Amino acid sequence: MATSKNTKQKFTKKHFTITEAEKMLPSIGRILKRTIKLNKALDLLSSIEIEVYDDDYNNLRRVTKLNKQFHKLSYEFYSNIEKIEDMGCIINDLEIGIIDFYSIFEGKEIFLCWKLGESKIKFWHESDCSYIARKPILDLTK
Repeated sequence: MATSKNTKQKFTKKHFTITEAEKMLPSIGRILKRTIKLNKALDLLSSIEIEVYDDDYNNLRRVTKLNKQFHKLSYEFYSNIEKIEDMGCIINDLEIGIIDFYSIFEGKEIFLCWKLGESKIKFWHESDCSYIARKPILDLTK
């Protein structure tokens, strides 16, 4: 009989340099685009309401297929969220595609802030502030 060990992994926070974070942008961008599409599809599927009567086999089959599709997309959605988090990133805003990378500047933890569609990381913000308070990356060199 095989025994299973409790293999809970401890995740440590990874701090990125701008260069390290920018190397990840193409793969994060692909995953993020797909995740945003999945989120929209799940919203649409969850808004569909179908009444099924006991003797309506065709509608029952449609509901079963919709539920199957919903769960398949949900699984992929959460797997993608997990992939991004496993890379050491935080999804700040899924609607508009904002990702934060932990970083350190002058001994203080900050977030490097990237928005889907940007070719580089152009902004940062304090770890206790939101995306709205982001500042140009050039401020980090002053």
